[in-house]
Amino acid sequence: MAEATTTVQQDDIIARLKLSGAWFAAAAELEFEGLISKVAADEGVAVSDDELQSEFDAFRADLDLFKAEETNAWLADSGITVEQVEAMLESNILQAKLADKLIDDAQIDAHYNQNPAAFDYAEISQLVVDNSGAAGELALSIREEGEDFAALAAEHSLDDSTSSDGGYLGLISREEAGGLPGDIADRIFAASESEVIGPFEVPGGGHLIIRVEEVGKHELDDDLRAVLRGQLFDAHMAQLADN
Repeated sequence: MAEATTTVQQDDIIARLKLSGAWFAAAAELEFEGLISKVAADEGVAVSDDELQSEFDAFRADLDLFKAEETNAWLADSGITVEQVEAMLESNILQAKLADKLIDDAQIDAHYNQNPAAFDYAEISQLVVDNSGAAGELALSIREEGEDFAALAAEHSLDDSTSSDGGYLGLISREEAGGLPGDIADRIFAASESEVIGPFEVPGGGHLIIRVEEVGKHELDDDLRAVLRGQLFDAHMAQLADN
């Protein structure tokens, strides 16, 4: 038997990165950073020395590199130069500044108001069994006899990921619910608070009972506004890249 070795060749690393898709993802990211630099120059957006230093300090802190010698050792071990790190961090700052400049609150408000269904959510619990008769009996006992849904889910549900929590699944969006068969998504979002719907037959032969804890809409708070700003900026940049 050949002796085992821990030596890894650079060509092997590159081949593995290509096979996993990480190589091409990194190449696409670098192309995107080039576009960011061009747009930033066109828009008169730049990064100050203080901004870059602050970002570099945060980068080091995330890696627990609090001393210069620790940072230098990490760079040497990684085969990365300070200039390469700074180029990445500068691009990150430019992206944030461009997003703030190119995507204003009015655009975010318009997107939110024009796509109301995209921000709907339902909070649900589920009970899954493999027999239609059992599903019907369980649904009836919950609706007519007032049996506790969570207790029945903990006892009978075949879904190991939720049964220990009384069937609680959490929040789902309309898009996520749209992957369910038939009209289940429509039934979920038309349900009243605490309403039990089903059973529904699902792929694989299972039978699903759902308790809709709540149906609502995500408010346009600061967190969601930041997410939408990023999404709209990415869409804007993708359009520029296509052109």
